[in-house]
Amino acid sequence: MNDRLRWPICTLLACMALLFASCSPNPPPRTDEVRIAVGSLPPSLANPFRGNGRPGSLVWSAVFDALTRFDEKNQLQPGLATHWELVSPTVWRFTLRDGISYSDGSVFDSAAVVAVMDWLKSPAGQRTMMGRELRIVKNTRALGRLEVEIETEVPDPILPRRMTAVYMVEPKAWAKLGPDAFAQRPVGTGAFMLTDWNPRRRQLTMSRNPTSWRNTVLQRVILVELPNGASRTQALLSQDVDVAFVDLEDTPRLKRDGMRVLTTPSDQVKAFTFRITGGDPKSPIQDVRVRRALNYAIDKDAISKSLLDRPAPSGQPASRGSFGYDPTIPPYPYDPSRARALLAQAGYPKGFPLVMSVLKNTAPGDDMVAQEVAEYWRQVGVPTTLKVITYPEFSRKYAMNGWTSDVISVSWNTYQYHDVTRPMEDFSCNRAKPFFCDPKITAQFEVAKQILDDRERLIAYQALGRAYRDAAPSAFIVEHRDVIAFNPRLTNFRMRQRVPDYEIMRWTSRRER
Repeated sequence: MNDRLRWPICTLLACMALLFASCSPNPPPRTDEVRIAVGSLPPSLANPFRGNGRPGSLVWSAVFDALTRFDEKNQLQPGLATHWELVSPTVWRFTLRDGISYSDGSVFDSAAVVAVMDWLKSPAGQRTMMGRELRIVKNTRALGRLEVEIETEVPDPILPRRMTAVYMVEPKAWAKLGPDAFAQRPVGTGAFMLTDWNPRRRQLTMSRNPTSWRNTVLQRVILVELPNGASRTQALLSQDVDVAFVDLEDTPRLKRDGMRVLTTPSDQVKAFTFRITGGDPKSPIQDVRVRRALNYAIDKDAISKSLLDRPAPSGQPASRGSFGYDPTIPPYPYDPSRARALLAQAGYPKGFPLVMSVLKNTAPGDDMVAQEVAEYWRQVGVPTTLKVITYPEFSRKYAMNGWTSDVISVSWNTYQYHDVTRPMEDFSCNRAKPFFCDPKITAQFEVAKQILDDRERLIAYQALGRAYRDAAPSAFIVEHRDVIAFNPRLTNFRMRQRVPDYEIMRWTSRRER
């Protein structure tokens, strides 16, 4: 070919290639970052003491570390502490990991642990969720640079499990900035640092912390808030994001289009809880026969079949796999005739109306389950109005028992510690503003939770499980499962504590697939 023709033709071909690439519906593949679509970003951003679990843990688990942590099989593992032991019934001793520094260069040691724990015991700390959860702690003292002792008011066999949720903020930065400013400029020891927060676009960027003791291949994790489930699915299909928490109804389409779909136990019993304490004293739900009737009215097997992977129907506080679960406690059977008979015995042969506060787009199948429950109750004469609330509104009402409805979307969550102690604490008179307070059950719980022998404590908790089932503080539904979808080029995708394990995932090329 003539040289004078070769170069124009090559140039034309190159331009055409660039043109076709620019017209491609898919963006160029990412190799060093992962974008994740979530239903909501944490209202407290990187303040890890205002909550315990998602959505906050999507950020906190990346930016901070705790003394202990759970692995993907829910087994307790070392974190910033390498060893712990019970040295007396009320004292736990933790040995700390050496050579750890914060992202600002500050040293992590026993003084940092003492400072964090002391703040949580302060009046300001006690107003936070984590401060309230640690009210059992009496004091924390340093025994040396890498050793601390935590003393509790009474024996607490699960303190090492509780410490998985106590993230070690850098205490000087926390004191200097204050909780609100620190939440936007956090300093931690985790694998990532919060480097950008765009409130207008509802997008949060975490970049790799080069000084962290936790290794990660990814350079960035970007969380994008998309409250609507359909929007999250579309963003994943268009490759605007790489991972998305999705709705059940979208999973067939996602699978057809080549996306991977993962379901994992969330270690919580999906339930709708009756506001017995702090509610209307004349409400029909004050009668245990009514609450049992509403449990009998629900066909849990049918609901299970409508959900992905058919989660197990439940009738107790603990999910299987968590400490306290009792395989001998059955769910309430579906028996609408018995439900109507109990309603009649309680003085409501024609039923009564109910209002139920529900969260929307927070977990797979939530909307569908709420509608199905409302329909089952309507069939036994209890027409139920669903009142949708936002997650920030839910958080405020949950903390203060500020509900205006008789039924609330509160489940039994064991996933924080994989132990039924926490949800039983929630459903007791021990809450500052309880929504269920049975003095007899609470007294039984106070004894059980202090038992140091695991076998004896398990027997006591299983007895409590039967007591809670009989008291029917909730309509127990199923053992909930999380559903998450992701780009097939992402490998080593795992969930840990209901959060993607950012550190181990990586991208592969199409050729590697």
